[in-house]
Amino acid sequence: MKSLKFLTLRRMEAGIFLLVFFTIFGTLGSIMGVPNMLNTLMKTAYSLLIDTVFYLMAITVLSGALGKLLVEFGVVRLLELLLRPLMKPLFNMPGVASLGAVMTFLSDNPAIMSLTKDKNFSRYFKTFQLISFTNFAAAYGMGLIVIVFMSSLGYAYASLIGLFGAFIGSLTSTRLMQFFILKEHPEYAHEHTSGGNEQQISFKTEEQSLFLRVLNSLLDGGKTGVELGLAIIPGVLIISTLVMMFTFGPSQVGTNATGEAILAYTGGAYEGIELLPKLAGKIGFLFEWLFGFKDSTLIAFPIISLGSVGAALGLIPKFQANGVIDSNTIAVFSAIGMCWSGYLSTHTAMLDSLGFRQLTSKDLIAHTIGGLVAGTSAHWLYVGITLIGTLVTPELVGSSKGDAWMTDASGEKITTVYTSTLQQYNNGSYTLKNWYKDVEGSHIQFTVREDSTLHINNAYTTREGYYYVTIDEKAEGDNVHYAVFYPGEKYSKFSGNAQSGTFYLYAFIYSKQSKLIKEGYYWFKWGNPPHPKLVTPDDEQATTN
Repeated sequence: MKSLKFLTLRRMEAGIFLLVFFTIFGTLGSIMGVPNMLNTLMKTAYSLLIDTVFYLMAITVLSGALGKLLVEFGVVRLLELLLRPLMKPLFNMPGVASLGAVMTFLSDNPAIMSLTKDKNFSRYFKTFQLISFTNFAAAYGMGLIVIVFMSSLGYAYASLIGLFGAFIGSLTSTRLMQFFILKEHPEYAHEHTSGGNEQQISFKTEEQSLFLRVLNSLLDGGKTGVELGLAIIPGVLIISTLVMMFTFGPSQVGTNATGEAILAYTGGAYEGIELLPKLAGKIGFLFEWLFGFKDSTLIAFPIISLGSVGAALGLIPKFQANGVIDSNTIAVFSAIGMCWSGYLSTHTAMLDSLGFRQLTSKDLIAHTIGGLVAGTSAHWLYVGITLIGTLVTPELVGSSKGDAWMTDASGEKITTVYTSTLQQYNNGSYTLKNWYKDVEGSHIQFTVREDSTLHINNAYTTREGYYYVTIDEKAEGDNVHYAVFYPGEKYSKFSGNAQSGTFYLYAFIYSKQSKLIKEGYYWFKWGNPPHPKLVTPDDEQATTN
């Protein structure tokens, strides 16, 4: 009878699996076409491997080497000592718990598993504290890698706001887990682990010369980084690829007679059926309030972070190319990415190693809430800091109305002339109000370099000398959404005074679907200045892909 029951359950399990499998891929194949679906699956995975995974692996190798150096020469223990005073009042944890946060920040969540098995470490914890230590320390998983990755894209400041958001998420998750544990097992409040000596918690290698300690730390840390980079590959290639196919839409293959985009499935990378954005759009107001998300495709990042933050990072280049991320988004992504950091796949194993598998459901609930709080905290912290920044805005010292228009490389106008306003501030910066025709609220904030070229201050990202600035954040379809400026040498110039002057810079105007609408020189002139000579940037450099 037992054998029959086992076989019946296995058959039912196989049937359910086949139903789910064919539902997922049948839906994709019926909409995209089976050949296109298979080609997109392979090409997206290949593109992620080449463009994202190897880049992430380079970061993990370098950060792994740095982390090993910090461990070898006692910097980690010093950081632990500095953080100890926060542990008891904020987290209700012993001071030594801070060591776990530093370790996961430098590497990943599994780093704490060896600590919890060390009696020299665990002797300081009551039982409920040791269990909730998983929630506390795992909220900083891959933190260094996340911050380095975001910083490399020009978002160092936003990623640090995200780190503080992860701290708040860690506090929420830890305290909630302790509440759940003590409510169900009050006896855990008095039980202590035993034995051990804190002085024996050491990460130093055997006695060697300084040169060998440095060399071995770099090589061993780099090797650990390679292992972590390899561990990221399945998540990025499998999870990210599938989520992208449910997030993005078909490719643009041309335009019709009226200028509208023609969309079709070609089997190219990053195509999909846009299911997740449609579902998220039903409660888009909630995501906008919680996280400040203005594009429903952004919800893909938190979803993937549930299983792997490394895989979630693979989405960032595509979001950036689509012009849908800004500093607020990066702050939220950093907070959620660090706090969740694939907890669905790691927390179960960590609790199982501690012998408390029965509390896994409580742990997952607490950490889910913690991650949501982390993202929300990062968003509102960013809003608050931005608001404070506007309250201490430099003093306006001058304002000039003038003519604005765009021309092609030969100087032929490609737009009509319209009026904009240039404002000058006492710190030497400028703001051009309503710079793009018919789009109220479109601004360019810039400073002038010593060579009279422009530096764009309000770009939401920069790539290889190109500055991305939102024109109309509410734009849909083929309407103007963002501009890419190239203010490099010869392609931008500012000259003039309060009475008369001009500036120009090369601009590419794009739609929400990253369709190039127009390109050319953007001009603003007040008074009657001379007309400067124009130079056109190289077309290959000017692409946004």
